[in-house]
Amino acid sequence: MRDQAAITDAEWRVMHEIWRLEEQQPESTSRDIIDQLSQKTEWSDGTIKTLLHRLVQKRVLNFQRKGNRYLYRSNQTEQECVDQVCNQLLHTVFNGQPVPMLQYLVRASRLSGREVETLHEILQHVRRSLPPQTPRNVCVYEESVDR
Repeated sequence: MRDQAAITDAEWRVMHEIWRLEEQQPESTSRDIIDQLSQKTEWSDGTIKTLLHRLVQKRVLNFQRKGNRYLYRSNQTEQECVDQVCNQLLHTVFNGQPVPMLQYLVRASRLSGREVETLHEILQHVRRSLPPQTPRNVCVYEESVDR
């Protein structure tokens, strides 16, 4: 979703279904998508086709017409779309500060013990990958000399 209009909650549901279908085949017909979404929502065929059209307009989806069938393929991976939305959230809502964002997400979620352990492991990995830091009680002074 590079520099594209944000997608709505309903459009996210469509995209999640398309990404799931793409795990099995590179393109999906509108009928494939409608059949899958009809099992999970109460949306009409027309509503789903409208959502597909909007996603094409927003360049999140590509389509190709073959005969009387429309074949859809995502333009971005799910991870690319998630990255864009999270980046926007970080910079718009949390003013580019990841700690308050992470605090909010952790506090607002009902994490299982396993999920807490997973987060702990991630933070330990991040800590190990940081460059060594100068101890806080040591002052490093660099003098620049102009010659």
